[in-house]
Amino acid sequence: MVHTKERNALITGSWDRSLRFFDPRSSTAQISSHETPERIYKMDIVNNTLVVAMASRLFNIYDVRKMDMPAQQRESSLKYMTRSVACMVSGEGYATASVEGRIAVEYFDPSETSQSRKYAFKCHRSTSSDGVDHVWPVNSLAFHPTYNTFASAGSDGTVSVWDHKIKKRLRQYPKYNNPVSSVAFNRDGGKMAVATCYTWDEGEAGAKWESNGGKEGGGRKEREMPMVWVRKVGVEAKPKGWDD
Repeated sequence: MVHTKERNALITGSWDRSLRFFDPRSSTAQISSHETPERIYKMDIVNNTLVVAMASRLFNIYDVRKMDMPAQQRESSLKYMTRSVACMVSGEGYATASVEGRIAVEYFDPSETSQSRKYAFKCHRSTSSDGVDHVWPVNSLAFHPTYNTFASAGSDGTVSVWDHKIKKRLRQYPKYNNPVSSVAFNRDGGKMAVATCYTWDEGEAGAKWESNGGKEGGGRKEREMPMVWVRKVGVEAKPKGWDD
């Protein structure tokens, strides 16, 4: 669900393969409905450009002023199911993330020059002491409203801040005790809200964990309750060379 200021409309997307526009001033007034080729997983909007991520790794990009057909139709650069999408505040493009611990940076301009700038990278992965690699879904992405850097949140319990222009991570915050399901900046980017809860990536068995690392007599305990954390955001989200 997103809101477009230009049309003063609330937009919802559903697994019924439809986009629906509502007047937020009314509890019942639906403005329009538009069919999509697949179930809608995530969407985001910047200015008049709406990005809709769907099943089967499909993306529709719309101009909300002309919803009779998508302006562009794309296939995800990532091989696995889309878990999150967020638009750059600059309006140049968007970032998308998958269940397989990868993020792709994409650009709206279909020209060859612009498309040559897109790329994907691995993230939210770890290696255990016994050498086993663990890959975690990237559950949420959010662009900083001033710096146009972005935060990623994963089921590994971490939040990282990335500068997509220089293709580097600026900061990884201390790990939370639960997976991070969602992350968002406030209006001026001075604060970040971090939602943590079990995201069922490990099924029912993962809803509990060993109290002493699985040693004899340790027993099991419930995971922590869902929480929302608010932390201050400082210079760690600022790109190098940023002119204040």
